[in-house]
Amino acid sequence: MKLFFKDIEDVNLQNRQVALKRKIVALLSKSGNSLTIPEICRRVKLSVPTGTKLINELMESRIIIETGKMETESGRRPNLFTIDRDYAYCIGLVVQLKGLTLKIFNLGMEQVYGSRDGGFILENTPGCLDQVIAFIRGSVEQSGVSMERVLGLGIGITGRVNSLTGQSYNYFNFLENSVTGFIGNQFPFPVFIDNDTHVLGLAVQAFGEARNRKNCFVVNLSRGLGLVMISNGEIVNGENYFAGEFGHIQFADSERLCLCGKRGCLGTEVSGYALEQKFREKIAAGEVSLLPGTLDPESIHYGNIIDSAKEGDALSISLVHQIGFKLGKALGNMINLLNPGVIIIGGTFTSAREILSDAIKSGMFHTALPLPLKYCELMFSSIGPDAAVRGAGAMVLRNMDLI
Repeated sequence: MKLFFKDIEDVNLQNRQVALKRKIVALLSKSGNSLTIPEICRRVKLSVPTGTKLINELMESRIIIETGKMETESGRRPNLFTIDRDYAYCIGLVVQLKGLTLKIFNLGMEQVYGSRDGGFILENTPGCLDQVIAFIRGSVEQSGVSMERVLGLGIGITGRVNSLTGQSYNYFNFLENSVTGFIGNQFPFPVFIDNDTHVLGLAVQAFGEARNRKNCFVVNLSRGLGLVMISNGEIVNGENYFAGEFGHIQFADSERLCLCGKRGCLGTEVSGYALEQKFREKIAAGEVSLLPGTLDPESIHYGNIIDSAKEGDALSISLVHQIGFKLGKALGNMINLLNPGVIIIGGTFTSAREILSDAIKSGMFHTALPLPLKYCELMFSSIGPDAAVRGAGAMVLRNMDLI
């Protein structure tokens, strides 16, 4: 692991070789295909003798492995090399308002272990932070993965986060230093942190529909509402890494109070929280639903309403459809402003794509200009419910220049 963590600020022969080895490993990790020594040397700009020496040393360390021989029409077939995916691991952790989800991935972003604490409640207290650290430690111990083989831990958490400084402004803001610094002191590997929507966007960019897209939006429609903007292939972070607070743009005329303390925020009309509120209001007004448990509307979770809509419950369908329409109107304004080529809907609501799709498009038609709308594609993320935790893990590999 010294290859990844060694400080190479000082310029000397040994450190130059470490830097070249990192370039070889990064190339093989990003390529997705096995490469020959001449191909590696050409791309890393090394002489074949030097490249061969470094590759042999990497093979001795089991960081890269030989995968066979290249098929050729005639002559000697050259050996092929790739990174050993199980040489090292990364950890992704998503800290939700209700629940902790942790997964361990190898260098190919294949899951090797997963755990969840559904009883966790996020609070801005030292005790809650201790719970998070204990969950991480217990999960890694249960996984059987040696902490010495972990490249790092990526954390996605709700609220305002500065991933550059490692600070979380809404939770664990009582610490004298950063969250990443505090948690990192408990483990023998570095820690990275970002907003939960940003890590979702990273997953969709690295593994999903936003891959190789220059200009697009990734919408996180779950209990809250967030947005990742990708411009010229780069995620837009903003001056203090707060960009993408889509749920807090002023949109609605209602007097419903947002969690931020303001009224009229889009998230009070378009979110899982808003869906629960609307459902309770309709039931209180005398409307009926086939959703089990409507005798106690306070116990209904927005996921139950989405599931009920998919099963044909008229009230649930209507409410999900309304959320889609309002989301579309808001996105139409964003289309006019930034001209994305694709909008990708991610988050929990993606399971209701059949209900949401036409509603979102209809809302867009109400606000977007015809030409930018014509060239903007609407898609739903196919990564699945573990997108955010995959993005948290991928944050480690991106910081190590491995994806």
